[in-house]
Amino acid sequence: MTDTATLATPAVDLPPDRIVDFDIYNPFHGQFDLHVAWAELQQSTPHEIVWTPHNEGHWIALSPELIGQVYSDATRFSSRVVLVPKSTAGEAYAEFIPLSLDPPEHRPFRKVLNDKLYGAAIHPLEPKVRKLTADLIDGFVANGRCDFVHEFAEQLPLRVFMELVDLPVEHLPRLKHLADQFTRPDGSITPAQATEAFKAYVAPILEERRASGGDDLLTHIATSEVNGRPMTLSEAARLAIQVLVGGLDTVVNFMSFTMRALAQAPDIQARLATDHGLHHAAINESLRRLPLVSSAREVIADTVVDGVQLRAGDMVVAPTELYALSPKMNERPLDFDLDRKVRNHMVFGSGHHTCPGQFLARMEMKVLLEEWFARIPQFELEPGQTLRHRGGIVGGCEPFILRWKTN
Repeated sequence: MTDTATLATPAVDLPPDRIVDFDIYNPFHGQFDLHVAWAELQQSTPHEIVWTPHNEGHWIALSPELIGQVYSDATRFSSRVVLVPKSTAGEAYAEFIPLSLDPPEHRPFRKVLNDKLYGAAIHPLEPKVRKLTADLIDGFVANGRCDFVHEFAEQLPLRVFMELVDLPVEHLPRLKHLADQFTRPDGSITPAQATEAFKAYVAPILEERRASGGDDLLTHIATSEVNGRPMTLSEAARLAIQVLVGGLDTVVNFMSFTMRALAQAPDIQARLATDHGLHHAAINESLRRLPLVSSAREVIADTVVDGVQLRAGDMVVAPTELYALSPKMNERPLDFDLDRKVRNHMVFGSGHHTCPGQFLARMEMKVLLEEWFARIPQFELEPGQTLRHRGGIVGGCEPFILRWKTN
């Protein structure tokens, strides 16, 4: 989050209507709904791209067409740096692969992840996900209430992920704190310090797994080849850290956004409780209505976009929120509608860096809805609580209480 004393000035002359007071880490102005905040920014200007002085100064792509180009056109927009502020979080995160690599360099490293995360590779996890989901819900269902974020969303996907990488669950608080310093930094340590802490943690684990073998994702990374040669320990560590950061945050927040939205929609709950065939539509509508990633790209060479000059080295944030929430892409975009015929979104990104964890995320959401509605067909937000979203590279929900009637 930007200190007002360090607001940047644009490198080129811009008319006042191209400059917006918008901090992606704290985007709220009079309300605390992340998606409304982004939609209000998009609606406030006719421009496809604007500039903000926050977080060292950067561009924000607003139109769905431009957002798609930023993610897919590596000839103009590089993945070398994907976070703002560029000099701190951005440069620290640029060490991690494959996200910081452009095609074709990223492909052999991306294949290493795809081998373990795509399609059928995650199917064997479903029975364990289902049992853990059932156990978690059974642990609080008789109470008639739960803190959903703490008691479920921070439990299920993180424990599943720790099993995927075969790491002790007791290490979760430490690793989650480090991962958060990139997506929603709290100032306790710098991104560079978080990077070094991750390296110190993961390097000896990878060395040990190269020798001992196993079937987990970290062992697969430690023993894989790229371009016909074994990965170096440095490459394996940079890839493993990328996996840890990505796996310890996004699904937690997506589950929280989804269940908070459903808690405010009793008519949708009633349909999902009686017709499990609608669960697939509910997941897809959640993905469309509740995107949460605002990643960035670095401009490779001077270029003109929407009538303004972008210079080499500039950063462009491309919010996936605005791709799906644009009326150009979806009718009544802020409505949660199970019956949509077409759903356009970019919640998992686009192009060569489409999220490799999407299959695991979808499976976890499917199991959550099946097991939850089998036990809690009706629920609501407990009255009187303050409800807030969080900004950041990955948006989130502040903890909230759900309640329901018990027998």
